[in-house]
Amino acid sequence: MLEALKQKSVGVMPAISLDGPAVNEALKTVLCQETDALVLCIQHFPENASILVDDIVQTTGKIIISGMGKSGLIGKKIVATFSSLGLPAIFLHPSEALHGDLGVVSHNDYFIAISKSGTGSEFETILPVIRSRGVKTALICCNQGALTAYVDTPVMLSCGKEACDLNLAPTSSSTVTLAFGDALAVVASRLKGLTSQEYALNHPAGALGKRLLWTVRSFMISGDQLPLLHPTTTFTELLVAMTRKKFGAGIVVDDHGRLVGLITDGDLRRACNLGPDVFSKTAAFIMTPNPKTIAPHELGYRAIDVMEKFNITSLVVTENDGTVVGLVHIHDLIKAGLRA
Repeated sequence: MLEALKQKSVGVMPAISLDGPAVNEALKTVLCQETDALVLCIQHFPENASILVDDIVQTTGKIIISGMGKSGLIGKKIVATFSSLGLPAIFLHPSEALHGDLGVVSHNDYFIAISKSGTGSEFETILPVIRSRGVKTALICCNQGALTAYVDTPVMLSCGKEACDLNLAPTSSSTVTLAFGDALAVVASRLKGLTSQEYALNHPAGALGKRLLWTVRSFMISGDQLPLLHPTTTFTELLVAMTRKKFGAGIVVDDHGRLVGLITDGDLRRACNLGPDVFSKTAAFIMTPNPKTIAPHELGYRAIDVMEKFNITSLVVTENDGTVVGLVHIHDLIKAGLRA
């Protein structure tokens, strides 16, 4: 009897077949329902969303986002996206805020509460305190609730029915809120003129950060490690020097250290076609003049582009006046994760 009452009052999620095709169809149905929720949000888009974006862009302090339960989890992801795109943001848990963490809020910050229902006793206490400090506030919700009267800018998103069969668990609503948060971050960062280099500074250990921050100087060999040769170096001497340095190349420089040419393993093999006469030849005869070069301040991934374009494995690193300062090998760059 008790079980029957529970089913009548709460409802029971319908059972589905456990075979693969039926499960896949059920999964796709949920995705379609959440897609429909996004479409509905676009069709009934809140006009005052632009005010929220303008406030975010004009904020000189932090963007503080807060939410309980699933709204809080969505808020944490939005904070991560904001920070990633150059918009300083932190997450503030409503319960912790009531017990001292409100001290993190400064007068030049911007406070955004997230609540699907537009209600929440914690926010009813928090928001008046924050506003008394002159802090601007906003609410992102999916229903007209009491909290809309507590903030400067209430933004209500249309999401329709939850994808949950019971229409209870935040699914469609959380997806819409998360996507809206992404939109806020992307548009606000665009208006603030975020560049790829600035983005990379927030991701120095990531693949993009490496590509946009790490220069050739970080990977080149230099100093005594360089296989330097003089134009008058004999064939026997250059063989010994190149073998000792183990880079498969010899850099030919003049008396002032400026680049004259490059000798690769391929150049040596071609020179050997001369037979015994090769031993009378010097580096100036064997080298390839005017080899491809790159400056030490160039980005590492640019060196890869040059080497792959000309089907070579190393580049001589030179200053503007042609002075040799290093040698960079494609294997070192790829190993560092600079390939796109």
